[in-house]
Amino acid sequence: MTNHDQLNAWAAAHTALLVEGQSRLSDLVGTDRPDWELNLATGLLTLNGHRLTCALLGSVDEERNSWMWAWANPGLDHHTLAIQRASSLRRFGEEAGLWEFTEESFSMEGVLDLGMTPGATLALVASPQIMGGAIFSGLYPSGRLYLVVTDTRLTMEAPSAFTAPKAISGALAYGLGNHRDIVTVYAGAHGLEIEESASRVAIVFADASRLEIDFDDSDRIRHMHGVVPTGETVTSGEVVTSSELVTSGEVATTTEAAPLDQAVAENAPEGESAPADPPKSVELPE
Repeated sequence: MTNHDQLNAWAAAHTALLVEGQSRLSDLVGTDRPDWELNLATGLLTLNGHRLTCALLGSVDEERNSWMWAWANPGLDHHTLAIQRASSLRRFGEEAGLWEFTEESFSMEGVLDLGMTPGATLALVASPQIMGGAIFSGLYPSGRLYLVVTDTRLTMEAPSAFTAPKAISGALAYGLGNHRDIVTVYAGAHGLEIEESASRVAIVFADASRLEIDFDDSDRIRHMHGVVPTGETVTSGEVVTSSELVTSGEVATTTEAAPLDQAVAENAPEGESAPADPPKSVELPE
């Protein structure tokens, strides 16, 4: 337990889910710094008037730069719904070999920061393990707490060949991890079928569309395009055939996908929103 290398690798592989989830959360509650309140007993997080089910993971003492899980915090009632929703994460940590999920507290030195503070890295890896759709963090007097938003409004929309490229290309903006891992973790988290070869991964979506992603010899994405069934209307009343391409949500009629660097720049995540004031319904000891 001397480093966070494995945790950081898991986080890098989950970045497409981060991009997608935070985008959906922003669409639901707004992109400005939200007013928020957390009720541990009911397991509800209120953001700008929207009541969302959630799980409280833990908190970071910013002075000590240390993480403490909510289940280990002596100042909290561990039987509350918000904490119980995350109770399976200790077993997940044991099975995955992620020691951070089994220790009551530990130093955050060396934990990857994806622009949302290092604590969000733990939340990112935890989120799909408890059916989460996004993550959220907020300030309290001596640090910051972290939650997974489990509300089904963030997960009810199935991804497609139109939406998945935005999440994947946004993940590439971080410049981290193995591109093939990013794609397969994204597909696996959504329960999607994949067809894999040495140089290509094809994701098959519930609407019968496909996203075909080509890799170079170093498993870096060099091209991605979507294919929809022949004669299906996909956007603005236009009809594309199975030989036409869909890239980053747009219909393309050439054999070239839109440049990845452009897609990355347009879809790079902006980071999380967090209020300056702590929620009145949560008390965490210093």
